[in-house]
Order: sequence, then C-alpha cells, then structure tokens
Amino acid sequence: MNPINTIQYFYSIILLSLAIFGILIYKKLNTPFKILSISTVAAFLVNIAATLCVKRFHTNAPALHVEGLSLFIFYSLIYYYLFTNKIIKTIVITTVTIVSVFAVVNALILQPFLTVFPTNVNLPTFAILTILPLLLFRQMLLSPLKTPLLDQGAFWYNAAILFSSTTQFLIIGLSNYQARTHRFQAYLFYLWYVILFIFAALVALALFKAGKEKENYAS
Repeated sequence: MNPINTIQYFYSIILLSLAIFGILIYKKLNTPFKILSISTVAAFLVNIAATLCVKRFHTNAPALHVEGLSLFIFYSLIYYYLFTNKIIKTIVITTVTIVSVFAVVNALILQPFLTVFPTNVNLPTFAILTILPLLLFRQMLLSPLKTPLLDQGAFWYNAAILFSSTTQFLIIGLSNYQARTHRFQAYLFYLWYVILFIFAALVALALFKAGKEKENYAS
C-alpha cells in the first residue's frame, strides 16, 4: 500500500473511531453535542462515499457536494443551540435556509455535482463558519460559565470549527497556486490530512468534555 492510500485508510479509521465514540456517549450529551455526534457519523459515511465516487465517476465531486452542505447544516444547528441571543439564532436559521437552497441550485445548474467541485458553496460557508466561532467566543467572554473554559465542550468545538474554516481558505489558495504551477502537490495533500487529523482530535476533545460537563449554553 502506497503512503497516500495508507493515510486515507488511517483517516477512515479515525473517522470511524470518532463516530463510535460519539454514539457511545450520545445519551450523556446535550442537544448541540448530540448533533455533533451525528455529524461524525455523517462525516464517516461521506468519506466512504467519496471513495466509491472516485471508483465510479473518477472524481469525488458528488460526495463533496453532499459533505459541504450537510456538515454546514450540522455545524450551524449546533451554533443555533449554543447561542443565547435570539437575533443571532434567527440569523443562523435564515442563513442555513438560504445556503441550502443555493447549494441545490448550484449542484444542478452552476457547478454540476457529478463533475465540478462545489467551490461556490464552500467559500461562503467557510466564511460563515469563521464568523460564528468569533461570535460564540464573544458570548463566552461576556457571559462566562462557572465551568473553566478549557473544560467546556463548546470551547473545543468552537476552536475546531474556527481552525477548520480558516485553514480551508489556505488550502483553496494553495490549490489554486498548485493548479497554475503544478508544484507542491504532494505537500498540499499531506497538509490537507494534517488539518483533518487536528480537526478530528479537537472534535473528539469537544465530545469528551461535553460528556462530562453539567453546565452549558444550550437553550
């Protein structure tokens, strides 16, 4: 097995382990982290679907269309429950609705889901998932809980999303550069999986902390 296949196989095992962990502690979690637990299962299934798409269509574009929209919905709904401000909650739900409609139109007309990657959807969703963590960090500072910050599942979830969404912009920029110069392709692949591994670790930590805490922001 070559190094690329080994890394992809290892990542699949990590996603499966994360999904199993989320299922095992599901009953201990409050609503937002139950959604996060479900999202880990979805991420694992999409990862498997991506492999099948490559074999069937020679591209993982269809799986990326599903992944981009489904995970955005999951992560946004988690924020809906973590936020206490009703205006922000309304904005989150409105944004999810608009993005969902646009994603379907994009997949059918603008960037056909069988052949083209969903960058029209990814870029705005990455931006949204950069803003939401910053707003939640602001809420944490203005309305602190008795639970220490580093013991809060919400803190680690927020860190995971902020890390993922900001590094996604880096990956897109480097991908565009690589497409023009055909340089650093291997390094870009490894960087991408390093980011995925770190994100999975942060999500696991968020679930672990959420399963132990009694006080939370959910409402």
